[in-house]
Amino acid sequence: MKNRLRLALVGCAVVTISLNHGASLHAWGREGHRIVARIAARNLSAEARPKLAKILGTTTANLELAMANAATWPDEIDKKTTGTGDWHFIDVPVTGPFGTSGLCPNHACVTDKIDELRGRLAANQTGFKLAVPPVPFRPMTSQEVAFLIHFVGDVHQPLHAATNGDRGGNCDKLTQKIVHSDQTETTELHKLWDVDEVMAVMARHGNAEAQTVSALFQRFKSGGFSVAQASAEDWAAESNDLARSAIYTRLHIPPRTAPAGQCAVGITPVAAGGGYINTTATIAEQRLLAAGIRLSNLLNAICAGNGCKVVS
Repeated sequence: MKNRLRLALVGCAVVTISLNHGASLHAWGREGHRIVARIAARNLSAEARPKLAKILGTTTANLELAMANAATWPDEIDKKTTGTGDWHFIDVPVTGPFGTSGLCPNHACVTDKIDELRGRLAANQTGFKLAVPPVPFRPMTSQEVAFLIHFVGDVHQPLHAATNGDRGGNCDKLTQKIVHSDQTETTELHKLWDVDEVMAVMARHGNAEAQTVSALFQRFKSGGFSVAQASAEDWAAESNDLARSAIYTRLHIPPRTAPAGQCAVGITPVAAGGGYINTTATIAEQRLLAAGIRLSNLLNAICAGNGCKVVS
């Protein structure tokens, strides 16, 4: 059974998309994070698969869905009380050359957390704790894997690694809001990339999550897509470049500055309707696929040899 989700843009073309029944919308789209995780699951090594299944408390046959569920967990816990809110992004200004120096205090940003979690899981370290126990609860190593899956997805979203005096597009209101059939709304630029771009990708592949995953993974397996592994900082640099070209430049948003975490003065609404979403959905599709393949490569490397043991 599917729930029809309609995007109505006042004065613009109407885009109709189907999501699986019961789906809700979260950052990089709940569906976007699940797509990344499921692509990764299909490209895991024979060594990594049983280790990750044990960490996530499942079987190898059910690992793909367990990874998809783990992918959304970091958005389901209370980010403020657990102290994890800043871990999901790195605000690198698009008004100058790319560089992360001084932008990740206390290593509380997405690139440093990816590197930290990679090292912890490879070395089977103990003692990982949040500021308060998370709800819903996961055992320690399962938390680490869930965060890693989620953050690799996050850093591939262009506006999770860029800011233009607008907190990564969160300060840029849309001139015309997007109203979904479940009465949720997209009213600013960041959520448009988190949610509506992913929905446009799914619309290209029959709207269902599983169909989208199969289509994108088949493109990779058939040689129609390749991506260099690189590092978390490289992934952030790619996202930052795309934010400059495909978002701020394409939407004619002028350069602005503001203190970290604040909105610049005088930000005007931006016109980003169905036409813009449809023309940039290819970029979103490529980022989802790149994130999935890179995540699988990262997990395969971490779980090789002695890595990926269940510890507490």
